[in-house]
Amino acid sequence: MAEPAHATVAAEYARQIRAGVLAAGARLPSQAELAARHGVSRVVVRRALELLREQHLVHTVARRGTFVGDGSARRAAEPVDDDVDEIRAVAHPIRRAQLAASLITHYQLRIAELSGIRQTAIEDAHDQGMSLTDIGARLGLTDGLRDRMSRADRFG
Repeated sequence: MAEPAHATVAAEYARQIRAGVLAAGARLPSQAELAARHGVSRVVVRRALELLREQHLVHTVARRGTFVGDGSARRAAEPVDDDVDEIRAVAHPIRRAQLAASLITHYQLRIAELSGIRQTAIEDAHDQGMSLTDIGARLGLTDGLRDRMSRADRFG
């Protein structure tokens, strides 16, 4: 059985990243450009990028694009409460402020990445025929937000 298209595209970029052809920090082409370049749909490209993110080879910044990772080991996921408690325990106020700022930046980047994943999932569901109203209901959005999404479905 042939390898799925998204796995083939992901494997090609993984090889280029590991070989140093694509340098750390390099911005990948847009999803539309990647789809055209490989003769596949944007859904295939999204899945390929998800595989690369799972391998920690790339990261996506909402409205900016997808970038090659720097190759450093990713920080092990720790509960936020433990991080906050450790920072609170630092005696020196300036160092405590620096650590808090660093943690804020870390989580802002994670939130941006998660927002991109959520947006892609919503777009994929919509591309597969689900209405924005149904998507909103399944995500537990309030009636007011679902009403706005319903109007967007009808007029957008």
